[in-house]
Parts: sequence; C-alpha cells; structure tokens
Amino acid sequence: MKKILMVIILLLVVVFLYGHFIEVNNIKVLEYNLSSENIPDSFKELKIVHFSDILYDKNEKLLEKVINLINKQNPDVVIFSGDLFKSNINYDEDDYKYLLESLKKINVNLAKYAVIGDNDLKYIEKYKDILYESSFTLLDNENKLFFYKDEIPINIIGLSDTSNINELLNTEIETNYQLVITHKPDNITALDNLGIDLFLSGHSLGGIINIPGVGGIIKKDGASTYLNKYYEDKQLYINNGIGYEKFNFRLLNNPSINVYRFV
Repeated sequence: MKKILMVIILLLVVVFLYGHFIEVNNIKVLEYNLSSENIPDSFKELKIVHFSDILYDKNEKLLEKVINLINKQNPDVVIFSGDLFKSNINYDEDDYKYLLESLKKINVNLAKYAVIGDNDLKYIEKYKDILYESSFTLLDNENKLFFYKDEIPINIIGLSDTSNINELLNTEIETNYQLVITHKPDNITALDNLGIDLFLSGHSLGGIINIPGVGGIIKKDGASTYLNKYYEDKQLYINNGIGYEKFNFRLLNNPSINVYRFV
C-alpha cells in the first residue's frame, strides 16, 4: 500500500513539474483552413495569425518567443483578442515601453487588429496608446471593412459587448463575409442567427487542464459555455492564450497561436 501511495505521489509531482515548467512554455502553432461560399475569391490564401491573453508577467523571454513565432508565419493579418495585461500586477514605464517595442516587432503584410480584454480595462489608456503606436487598429464595438485585391471587402467587427451588433453588421458597402472578434467567447450566445461567418476569441485559456474526450475543465466567467479550441456548429475558434491569471500551470493544453488560411 505504501508503495502504491509513493508511486501516486511521485506521478503527481511529475505532472505538476511538467505542467508548471514545461507545458506553459511550449507554445504550439495551430493551423486551420477556413472555407465558406461567402469568402470573396480575392481573399483565397489570405493568412491570419490570431493570438490572445499575453497576461504579461514580466516574462520577456516568453513574449519574445511569441513574437518570433508570429513573424515566422509571414501573416497577412494579425489579430489580438485581448488581455495584454494582468490586473494584479503593478507596471511601470519600463514595462509599457517594453510591451510597445515588442508589439512593434510584429511584422504583417496588411493589417493588425485588436479588441479589449477584461484585464486591460485597468490600464485602458496605456493599452490604447501601446496598440496605436504599434500599428494595431483597436475595435471597441466598432467594425472595419477590409479590402484585399478587389472591390469586395469582408467586415471585421470587434465586440466589447453585443449592444449594437446589428448596426455593425449593416455596412454601406455590400459585404458577404462577417468576422467577429470578441475577448469573451460566451458573448456569441447573443449573436445566433445573425449570419456571422467566423468568431475569434480568447479568455478561456483552454480550460487550463484538458481531459481528452472532455475538454477544458476550469471555467471562467465569460467562458463557461465555450472554452475549448473550436466549435464547428458556431464557427468559433478560441485561442488558448499565452499567459496565466492565478497560477502558472497547464496540462494537455499548450499555449498557442492560431493560423487561419482562407481556402
């Protein structure tokens, strides 16, 4: 009995050490092909890189790894779905400067877009300044028509809440493809039957611990209904994020950046 107990304790220690020191730093690149009859022909082969939830804890090495991985993909569009900051950390001007210089290093062929995460609200003015100076377009309940090669655009919508979604969907120029970016994935529950083609989100951190066949098991406010990587019936892709909020641990749930290609 003692031997069995020792084996169990040893396994738990190994799992803890792996989740705390190895998996949290092992960033995966997850690739998806997106097809829809609503995608304009001119957008075929467009590449989007999506990252989320940096939750910067002054780990410069990890952020540099993220930036290098993004640039390695040679993206046409980069999307950040919020939470650059952690709400329980006190940042100084050196931190803000470092984050700005880091985001400036993201190379993109066409455009960068971002939305506001719940943790960013505490530092909202700094967040806006950093995004602006690093060439991100912040979509705070706003939309942008994105043109590529010809006169037919797609509509990119950044939602902080869902109060004026109908206004953002009705554009002056005709567009068939609607892409919604929102930090909290559960926001999409209010958007059924609106003809939205693609949702990109973050916040859930993939449920922290992933059990095969079950999915993520630790639910957060705003990610209690939707927390896993992909929901086909909703065309919802949730980025696992990079950082952590309370404790630096992941199990079978690597931090990631997502790469989408229109086909």
